[in-house]
Amino acid sequence: MASMGDRESWRAAMVAGSIGIEMAVAIVFGWWLGSSLDDWLLTGPWLMYVFLVLGIAAAFRGLWRTAKKHWPKDDA
Repeated sequence: MASMGDRESWRAAMVAGSIGIEMAVAIVFGWWLGSSLDDWLLTGPWLMYVFLVLGIAAAFRGLWRTAKKHWPKDDA
């Protein structure tokens, strides 16, 4: 049977892994969407830049939400 420390270690590893995956997906999706729209609308790299920045912002927003959810609370 797993000890409580092992469970907390696995939980922390899963949270860290999910943050990494969420950030990568948001950034790649923003890049892909912007590139696809650039190809369709013939706008050059401009929409790719805009959606890449939006993807990066979404990635850090997700990071911030997850950090706030799992941050230790002060009971003082």
